[in-house]
This record gives sequence, structure tokens and C-alpha cells, in this order.
Amino acid sequence: MNILIFGGRGFIGKQIVRILRERGHHVHIATRQEIDFTNLNEINAKQVLQNQDVIVNAVGVMSRHADVLETVHHHTPAKLAKWAHELGVKHWVQLSALGADAAHEVPFVGSKGRGDVAVCASGLSVNIGRPSVVFGRGGESCEAFLKMANMPIWALPNGGEFDFQPVHVFDVAEGLANMVDNPLEHGAIVNMTGATQHTLADYLQTLRQVIHHKQNKLTIIPIPMALIAPTLPLTNIITNGFLSANSMKLLQQGSCADNADFAKLLGRKPLGVREFIY
Repeated sequence: MNILIFGGRGFIGKQIVRILRERGHHVHIATRQEIDFTNLNEINAKQVLQNQDVIVNAVGVMSRHADVLETVHHHTPAKLAKWAHELGVKHWVQLSALGADAAHEVPFVGSKGRGDVAVCASGLSVNIGRPSVVFGRGGESCEAFLKMANMPIWALPNGGEFDFQPVHVFDVAEGLANMVDNPLEHGAIVNMTGATQHTLADYLQTLRQVIHHKQNKLTIIPIPMALIAPTLPLTNIITNGFLSANSMKLLQQGSCADNADFAKLLGRKPLGVREFIY
């Protein structure tokens, strides 16, 4: 098949490209010159969309600017999906995020949710994958967690007692590639979570053992959330939204979900943290 992928050079996208090409598909990675998600050109976009069988949207950004998130995650995919349908594309695979909800107050997952709704209304057959925190070489959050796990001591909000269910990038990419080859029913959403649930503190301890091969425990100093809150406006600017009041809300909300549908999509159980390879 002819497959067009947006975000094909990103953390997850490049793994999707690898799998699809290994399966014999012709995969075109859209360049920013062809399709700029922040400044979409209809003529250029339609030229790239022509003669494609499937579109994979693996674009995602972190930003402290809500309008950027809304453009990249919602408005641009909505336009591209509409044009793709007009040009005869049949199927769209969407990389979203666990907890994506059009009504969510946090701009990242809110914009992801609105984008999911928009592409589903385009007339295309659409499948959506929503991963939890993704582990893998080159992932921004993964690299941050690995650095933290390698330190002898770390101060964490609420002692790191936030629940989530990390998933390996290879599993996410394979699941999305399977949606290309064997589409689910229109509008199907698969929550992509790993085999094991962890608190942030436990996750760091496990990464310390499994990846860094250190048996001594990471010493964690709990910091009350009330002391963290005043620093968040500054860290929001410094980290471009990675560490902010909104990211703290998402941590407190947790990132866990049943993975039965994901296991069915993969044809096996997803990896657990102790099985992660880096």
C-alpha cells in the first residue's frame, strides 16, 4: 500500500515507518516543507495527499501555548483528513494520548481529544491509538526519567505517588502499524498501556535496576504539592510546558487503563517495565 505518515521522523513515527517498510509498504514521510502543521498550505498538502491509501498521523507536540496545541493536534489534522477524504484516501490512523478528551481542561489532552473527534467526522475510516507514558530511546519523557533514575537522590512532588502504566515504543508502533494492515471498525479507540502499573517512584526504582543495573535504591525526598505550585509558572516557561501546572494535573490524574484491546491488537501481551529494552 501507499502510506503517508505525518511525524515520521519523530520518536514514535520513525518506529512506525520501520515496521511498515519491513512489511513491504511504500511509505512516504511528509516533510515540513510539504505539510507544515503550524502553517498549513492547502495546495501543497493536497499534492502530497494524492494517490495515498492510508494516512498515519503521528504528530504531537508539547508547548506552553494552548493555541499551538490546538492548531497542531486539532485544526490541522481536521483539514488534512477532510482533504484526504475528498482525494480518495480510505483509512486514517491517529496517534493520540491516553486520557484525550475534547472537554478536558488541560490543553494537551483536550486538543488531542478534539482532534480525534474531528478526524472521525471527516468521512474517512479512522482508528485511534492512545498510549500512556511511552518508554524508548529518544523519547523526551523517557530520557528525563532515565536521568532521574540514575541519580542517587531525587526530590519528587508527593513522593512520586502518581500512578501510570508505561508502554514501550515498539509496542505502540506495532499496534499502530497493525491498524494500518488490519483496520478496526471506524472510530475504534485502543488504549495502549504496558503490562504493569507503577507509581512514578516505583518506575524510577525499576528503571534504575533494569536499565542502569544499579541495585542500591534511589533515595526519594517527598515535596508537598503546596510547595511545588509557586514554582510552576517559571518551570512552565523554562521547559516549554513539560513541567507545569497542567502536567502536574495530568500526573495527579494518573495514566492507567485496561490493555485487553491492546493485547488483542498486538496478538500478545504488551511488555512490562522489567522487559523494556533501551
